[in-house]
Amino acid sequence: MTYVPPDNHVVRHVKSTLLIRNSADEVVGCFPQAFELRVDEASLSVSWLEYYDGSRDQRLRQVKQKSDREIRRKDALAVGNVGRMLDVCAHFGVKPRVVHEPTDRNPAHSAIRQFPRDNLELLALIADLFSGDLNLAASI
Repeated sequence: MTYVPPDNHVVRHVKSTLLIRNSADEVVGCFPQAFELRVDEASLSVSWLEYYDGSRDQRLRQVKQKSDREIRRKDALAVGNVGRMLDVCAHFGVKPRVVHEPTDRNPAHSAIRQFPRDNLELLALIADLFSGDLNLAASI
C-alpha cells in the first residue's frame, strides 16, 4: 500500500453545479458537497497530482485526460495539499488516509479513506482549502 506523501497534492473533480460563482459568473469556490461521500462510497476519489511528470499544467492535463469520469468544460479540478487537508481533519479528530489506488484508466487514482460522512463544518473547511486552487476544465 502506498500513501500519498503529505507534501504532495490531490485533485478532486468538481462538477459545475457544485462550483460557487459570483455575480459576474466567475468561479470563486466550490460547495462543501463537492467533497461529500455518496451513500455507496467508502472513500473519496481523487488523483495524485505528483504521480505524473512534467510541469504543473502538464500534470493537470494528465489528470483530466486519465480521469475515470467525464470532465465537462464547465467543471473544475480542485487541487489540495495532502498535509494541510490532514491537519484540518485532525482538528475534528478525524484521521483519513490518502492511499494510491490506480485504476485501469487512471494510474494516479487515489482514495481518501476514513473520510467523514456527515460533518458539514469539516467539509466546508476542506472545500475552502481546495477552492484556493480551482482550475476550470476548459482552460486545462
